[in-house]
Amino acid sequence: MSIKSKLVTAAATLTLIAGVSAAATQTANAATPKCGATCSDFYSHALGAAFVLAVADQVGQAGQPTTLARANRTSQGEDFTVDALGTVHDFYQLGLVSGGLNAPYGGLYVYEIEYTPGHTPSNLCLGTFAQPGAGTPVTLEPCGRTAKTVWIFDPHQASTGGAYFVLISAAATTNFNHPYALTTLAAGHPLVTASLATSTTSSAFAHQLWNAKAGVLPSS
Repeated sequence: MSIKSKLVTAAATLTLIAGVSAAATQTANAATPKCGATCSDFYSHALGAAFVLAVADQVGQAGQPTTLARANRTSQGEDFTVDALGTVHDFYQLGLVSGGLNAPYGGLYVYEIEYTPGHTPSNLCLGTFAQPGAGTPVTLEPCGRTAKTVWIFDPHQASTGGAYFVLISAAATTNFNHPYALTTLAAGHPLVTASLATSTTSSAFAHQLWNAKAGVLPSS
């Protein structure tokens, strides 16, 4: 049975869910015209909005690496949609996440981020094939099967100002004070999971802060 069939799926989008806060209310301009206003692109505080979440070579298949590529309204490899699934506590009650995650994050919302090139569902979501750890590749994986494609949106304020969020893997089973989170190394490099930085002012933390834009990119 899929995760979605076990949960009462939240009807709100990324811009309306409490807990994401102002992180999702920035000026709308991401994704391709065909994907339109329902799609979102994610970018890192470390690299800025010029580079967004992308699938290398626009290839949608299980195990495909994900990266940050220069924002381009003609690239369907940058089209993603976000689905709210409930709270961490909802998942805990159903035995889908550990009590170690529920204790500090129970009230936060969890989401799947699906690759939807040209607004076409692929049933492939941002996730990990293996249990998240230090340097685990973040790839496209079948949506809705395990917590490995589910992310906890944890709001944070960047040291330089602005609202962002950390994307914590809901599949984490250890190291709950510094759980494994979505991390970028550099533009063009594959995304990985890494232990959440110990200092919120460190450069490493900037590589774990994310924001999202919805809608269509201006000409680029």
